Amino acid sequence: MKAKVTKHRDKILAALHEWFRVHKEAPTLEELCVELGMQPRQRATLQRWLQSMRGIDVEWDDNVGRSLRLIHGDVEDDAFRQVSVTETLQYLATGLIEWEKRKPLERSSIPESLRVGMSRMYLTSLLSGDEEAPANLPEFFEWAKKPVVEWKPATDIKNLSPQVSFVEDGTVSLFALQWQVTGTDVEMQVQEKVLEDVLRYCRENQLDGAYRVFRKLIIENPVLPYPEFRRMTSSSQLRPLRDFLLQVYVDLVEFASEDVYHFCPRCKYVMRRRPDNSFSCRNMTCEQLSAEDKLPPLTSLSKDDAANVKVVTAGVHRYGTLPGLWEIKLAEDLMQMGVRVTLWPYIDEFDLLVEFSKKVRWAIDVKDWSYLDEERLRAVDYRLDVSQTFVAFPSERESVLRVAVERQRLEPELNGVRLKLFKEVISEAREILEKRNA
Repeated sequence: MKAKVTKHRDKILAALHEWFRVHKEAPTLEELCVELGMQPRQRATLQRWLQSMRGIDVEWDDNVGRSLRLIHGDVEDDAFRQVSVTETLQYLATGLIEWEKRKPLERSSIPESLRVGMSRMYLTSLLSGDEEAPANLPEFFEWAKKPVVEWKPATDIKNLSPQVSFVEDGTVSLFALQWQVTGTDVEMQVQEKVLEDVLRYCRENQLDGAYRVFRKLIIENPVLPYPEFRRMTSSSQLRPLRDFLLQVYVDLVEFASEDVYHFCPRCKYVMRRRPDNSFSCRNMTCEQLSAEDKLPPLTSLSKDDAANVKVVTAGVHRYGTLPGLWEIKLAEDLMQMGVRVTLWPYIDEFDLLVEFSKKVRWAIDVKDWSYLDEERLRAVDYRLDVSQTFVAFPSERESVLRVAVERQRLEPELNGVRLKLFKEVISEAREILEKRNA
């Protein structure tokens, strides 16, 4: 199958290069059929071949005649060029997240990034002799519910757990969020940018205390009664960040329209309605941990009572509240042992500064990942002003991340940064305390 596909692809690229050498305008499908020695009635076959090359070798504007164009300038040695599986998954994740954010009436059209990802996925499968890639949107959503590693080209990606998928329980998974290409989801990008703006503003004005209060507020109180919201925005610590708070918190009744509002027992955020009219958290980890820990349900709100309630935007919940829950949990577990812990020290240069003595100090970055991203791990700086630099992962991720196995391979390349599970951080802290007390 590989020879057949690359043969067609090579011929199409060669024909297009010859066409554009002579003509200024792009060919029609019928004209390209003639260039390739095909019958005009075979235009559907040609169109299918072109679709597999779209976003990779060729591009065109939908419903615009003679808009076909080449993306790459050279054909030589290109027939066997491999399409990056990593980039393909990034496009798919980005497009899926963009599609999820669209209003129901706008979901019939495929987001550009998702379309490119599906084209890349289809071509990669053809080149590898695996024709099981989804060819349309319904097939893609069925595929997205299955483990990613069931798509054969993805099995070559390091550290990819056999459990992760793009869609979990009808919503975008943490894995998809981690693979999203930055900057393509405008709404989420704007909401996440508010957090970046707060960080930059606090650093420029040395607002260490205000930043810490702000971070704890959006983590511990993603839903706020309006009187409490007014009190917080008027407080001396948060008054410098008032304009940011007005962007971060929106009216609950405008965020979601329900007769009764339900809230997640773990993250306390407003739940989403499922197709069967039940409610679940927007985050699968919350669902799992709430069930495992048997967390009691929170009090629901009627529509009238919800009229006086504020809630953080979906982007702030996703990028601020959820990761922050793990940061605070590890900090609290350490503090309960009598260890001094500072959250987001030096205005968020890292997540936790853990101090046992003047000589024994840890810098910890907390990561709630669905797989070990080696590129992002290498971006973590080893700090010379502490005795240890850790990247710590929730122990609940142990079976997925396989930290105990993978760190033997990864740590030698991380310039002294060590990988730990939460329980290992706690255990190492306990050993230090026991030695000190002895």
